[in-house]
Amino acid sequence: MFNSNIENDTPTNAAANKTDKTGESKESPDSNLKSKLNNPLVLFGSLGVLALLVTLLLFNYLKSKKYKDTIQSQKEQLAQEQVRTETILEQTHHLEEVNQVKDKLFSIVSHDLKDSITSIKAFIDLLKEKNISQEEFKELIPELSENANNATSLLLNLLNWSKSQMQSLEPKPELFNIQEVFQSKISLVEQKVEDKRIVLIDESRRDFVYADRSMIEIVIQNLITNAVKFTSTGDVITVSNEDVDGKALICIEDTGVGISRENIEKLFIPNMAFTTVGTKNEKGTGLGLTIAKDLVELNGGRIWVESTENIGSKFYVELPKASPQI
Repeated sequence: MFNSNIENDTPTNAAANKTDKTGESKESPDSNLKSKLNNPLVLFGSLGVLALLVTLLLFNYLKSKKYKDTIQSQKEQLAQEQVRTETILEQTHHLEEVNQVKDKLFSIVSHDLKDSITSIKAFIDLLKEKNISQEEFKELIPELSENANNATSLLLNLLNWSKSQMQSLEPKPELFNIQEVFQSKISLVEQKVEDKRIVLIDESRRDFVYADRSMIEIVIQNLITNAVKFTSTGDVITVSNEDVDGKALICIEDTGVGISRENIEKLFIPNMAFTTVGTKNEKGTGLGLTIAKDLVELNGGRIWVESTENIGSKFYVELPKASPQI
């Protein structure tokens, strides 16, 4: 018979009362985790590890930021140093150019200008010392006048070229009739044209140019003087102007000695002062076309040449006819 005092175990009670082989009760994983979380040492330890990780991350962030700031600061310093270096190099280059201008001016003054003035003085000394008669002196007057004109032209070129090289020229544009400039500059070379028995044809027409008149007068004078210089007896010089695409196109054409392709490339090079003697051994400084280029470009124009040796040359100048629209 069964003992009535023995109670039947339910499944729940059985699970709760399970023991291991050693006779000790066995806890479930959930209860084990809860007990660990309820343990203060584990909680504080986890918080400590978390705080340490946050501190390390913050330290690395601050260190990285400081490193980036240092690199940026060094980049800015390097950029500033580069700007200072470029400024110094630019100033050095400018000083070298100014020094070249000075050397060239001294060279021209000591040679070309000196020759003209010395020649004039020699004529005057001969007359003063009465080593030549009045009649003989009168025969020398054309040559004396030519030397004086050369010296004047040279001085004018030197002054304007040196100013343009020093960047002190500022154009004062105005509307003026280009035909009037042609006529005034042609009159200056009439004697030379007659002496060399050159045919000078004026095909200019009334038209207005917007530029600095005094600067353009220097350009036209240089181009006409050059044409006379490099033409011989029977050669023809033609000056003309026309409207091309709303701009004034000036042309000084001659049937003179022409220019080689190699020398054409040297004509407008700054600080080169390329020059050759004329058909009657006329001397020059080589500054005329350099000045012309500077002055034309200052007035918003351009200048170029087309030439063939022993055939002749055509110098073109393009200038605005109205104030540029802003």
